Amino acid sequence: MGKIRKLDETTINKIAAGEVIERPASVVKELVENSLDSGATAITVTIEDGGKKLISVRDDGCGMSNEDAKAAFERHTTSKIATIDDLQSLSSYGFRGEALASIASVSNVTLRTRERGSSEGTQVTVIAGKIAKIEPVGCPVGTEVVVENLFVNVPARKKSLKSRNIETAHCREVMASYILCRPGLSFSFRTDTGEEIVHVPAEGMRGSLALTFGPKVSDNMLFGDSEDEGIRVEGYVGRLEHSRSSSSDLRLFVNDRPVRSQRFVSAVLNGYGSKLMKDRYPVGVVRMFVEPSAVDVNVHPSKREVRFDDEGRVSLLVTRAIEKALSEPSLQYRYDLTRFSEAFRPTSEAGARDTVAAVQSTLKVEEKVGEGTTPPSIVPLAQIMDTYILAEAEGNLLLLDQHAASERVVYELILESVRTGREVAQTLLTPLVVHLSSTERMVFEENREAIETSGFAVEPFGKDAYALRSLPTVLGVAQGESAFRNILADLAASSPSKRLGLDVIWRVACHTAIRAGDSLSHAQMRALVSDLMKTKSPYTCEHGRPTMVVLSPADLEKLFKRRV
Repeated sequence: MGKIRKLDETTINKIAAGEVIERPASVVKELVENSLDSGATAITVTIEDGGKKLISVRDDGCGMSNEDAKAAFERHTTSKIATIDDLQSLSSYGFRGEALASIASVSNVTLRTRERGSSEGTQVTVIAGKIAKIEPVGCPVGTEVVVENLFVNVPARKKSLKSRNIETAHCREVMASYILCRPGLSFSFRTDTGEEIVHVPAEGMRGSLALTFGPKVSDNMLFGDSEDEGIRVEGYVGRLEHSRSSSSDLRLFVNDRPVRSQRFVSAVLNGYGSKLMKDRYPVGVVRMFVEPSAVDVNVHPSKREVRFDDEGRVSLLVTRAIEKALSEPSLQYRYDLTRFSEAFRPTSEAGARDTVAAVQSTLKVEEKVGEGTTPPSIVPLAQIMDTYILAEAEGNLLLLDQHAASERVVYELILESVRTGREVAQTLLTPLVVHLSSTERMVFEENREAIETSGFAVEPFGKDAYALRSLPTVLGVAQGESAFRNILADLAASSPSKRLGLDVIWRVACHTAIRAGDSLSHAQMRALVSDLMKTKSPYTCEHGRPTMVVLSPADLEKLFKRRV
């Protein structure tokens, strides 16, 4: 008997579902896109238990006939295309004809729909991929799909789903994308916990931006556009003070389809030029419109990646749109210290260890049995470029990176507090209220425990707002919101496997520490150096960069050609 066999229809549908349906948010995405393709002007999404128990998507689109309602649950059935040639001019979201079939194969689905001009609608009930009942029903024009008990017959996938809050955050993120790319439509998102997000057409793009990024950011966003031979780009971007440490809040759309593209992120950064510091990313939305025949959206099952006939020309127009947005005179430039900080960055872990050994050897740091190391006496002399501290130790010249040094001090302070059970948080008399973007809310929910362990106490404060009730003791109130946002941005850009408690602690340390560009008094320099030399690992920061480099008398003599 041959080894190759034809799979049964149930297995085929479950495999297809695995490619399309990863979590409740995937269901929301597929159903909302079907609603958009139906010509809907109003879409309402309701979820329970993060979408694990129930997802309902209702629209006022064209609706379906009895025959079409039944056919919609079969694989590779679609109203979007008829032949392969139609893919060359595709303007719809879904077109593979797998969404409903895939969803229904791993859940229980009820579909209610009515066409315009029809006196009654159709209700189709599907249980784990099998149509159980088709019957007439009274319902408004349009379609409602109710998905219950997602992954009811795939226990391993169901077990892998996250908490209610995390899955809700992912669903909310999907809604944010379509609210941004279709600002002229009405959207409503409701949860069983009482959360509700409503967008009405009258609010337009500014309303979409406010719902996604919060009014503090959206009210100050800058607009720029560019156009050339059938390609149009619109950009809404944040000011420099609202930049993030990752690109997670830079949203990209092609023909109103959310996409990912590092090349277009780079094109946006090119538009900012030297205005942004290295490793900072703007908040914003970039919408690209091209002829459907000039872009291929059939690259990936999730359709989040696209391929252009002339990607270089689109990238250039993106850069021009951003440059136009930033052309107003009041936008401030910020200097870049990259060329200096690169000199303090070891190329590997071995390089970091060699750096430490060289410093200890030059400063003659002695190891005493049972007592650890004896730190040298370091005397600060001056601050250079508001970034480095010039100091002397035992006849050697030292150059300390004030940010790396401060980061090591703060990291060990928080870590020791967590380990010993000492208080790591300061309660605020007046809570800080922050409006988080959908991405920020999702990342917070995924990392809530680790973030709160580091000293933040955060509570919902209505809609997209959260109240910071306490901050890490090392933070000043003025730093609270920016540090919190930067930590969320860092976590968004990191691998989920690395989002551990210690990871959050060093991110708190990084965003709490003295920064490059901070002016220090002589007393502050002395205090920083003293605190650094009391830490367990004073010669590197937690990233592995050296906190100091040393020039011995011999090194100086070589530099000045006093010794051959």
